[in-house]
Amino acid sequence: MVWIYLASAATSMLGNAVATIVWPWLVLERTGNPAAAGVVAAAIAVPSLAVAFLGGHLIDTFGRKRMSIISDVISGLSVVGVILVDQSVGLTMAWFIALGIIGAVGDIPGMAARSALVGDVSRTSGKTVDFIAGLNQSIGGMAWLLGPALAGFLMAALPIESVLWITAGCSLLAAGLTALLRLVPAEEEVSLDIPDLGALRSWAEVVRPAPIRLLAAVTLISSALVSPYLAILMPAHFQLIDAPVQLGLAMSAYAVGMMVSGFLIAAVGTGCRRTIWVAAMVCYLAGFSLMGALHYSWLVIIGMAIAGLGGGLMGPLQMVLVTEIIPERLRGRAFSVFMAIGQFSAPIGLIAASGLLTQASIYVTAAALAVAWAVISVWAIWRGVTVLRPADTGLESAQ
Repeated sequence: MVWIYLASAATSMLGNAVATIVWPWLVLERTGNPAAAGVVAAAIAVPSLAVAFLGGHLIDTFGRKRMSIISDVISGLSVVGVILVDQSVGLTMAWFIALGIIGAVGDIPGMAARSALVGDVSRTSGKTVDFIAGLNQSIGGMAWLLGPALAGFLMAALPIESVLWITAGCSLLAAGLTALLRLVPAEEEVSLDIPDLGALRSWAEVVRPAPIRLLAAVTLISSALVSPYLAILMPAHFQLIDAPVQLGLAMSAYAVGMMVSGFLIAAVGTGCRRTIWVAAMVCYLAGFSLMGALHYSWLVIIGMAIAGLGGGLMGPLQMVLVTEIIPERLRGRAFSVFMAIGQFSAPIGLIAASGLLTQASIYVTAAALAVAWAVISVWAIWRGVTVLRPADTGLESAQ
């Protein structure tokens, strides 16, 4: 069961990684407007936030496996829709936005549902959540390492419609693999007969435990601070010095860091929660500090690798904590919270950085973001030490 689950996750993540390159390229090719990809992304952002919350409710109502399959099918069919519209009436901005929203309806709940399935796969297979979460993180890093390169190769060798068929096939194959899972029902099995707690009460219960609130706060802040680096500052710097290869190395370094940490978690587990938390925060701090020295390209590349190590520790730890703390009937909502935070905080970070760039250079902005993270990391380390407990003694959920 574990390997079927991981194969499904790998297929889906690889398809998404390829799509992140193909999608903006297609938007630019069909519209001829360099700003069009940003406009489309912004137009999709707000509906995506609503999809994240609705998806969490649907996952807990209809079941994690079922929603994972449905979401992957929707995601694949949305790409098929892009191909059919392009071949029939032609893609316009309106079509890109509409089909992008449909894709978000599949992608966002699908990622949350797949994460929520970890507990079911662990219970069925006898493998620990730590092991599955660590390998899942490593596979994610591998997908983001290979996916963009694969996308570039495919677009050079094939018509873009053929590349889109491949990405659609990845989503549909992921759905088929998930359908093969035969999972042991939980004692607290999801059922349509279970009364809903009410929208506000159920979401409040999800974020009530202190470790979950801490994870949510760090996710919110880190997403807001990282997005300007990835989307604006690093591309602007490497374009300024005409070094696209170094930009690719920086992105690859982050993925490699994630892979290394993921394998480490799979091997040793997350028993020492405080140690893992502090190590992740220190890696983030060191990585951000080096990335803040944007003038020095090799320091940025090293910083991305170190930050990737932090991300590779934080991802599995988050998956383990949510799976352990949150009841079965609310687990879809819990993972959807983190999807929603990413959808909400990244645009805020981009807007704030764009405003700062009207008054300062990219290098001053990078340094300012590094200083902001240094302050936040000190608070996060202190809070993590007070909130987290070793795995064998449980987790504090006091207010």
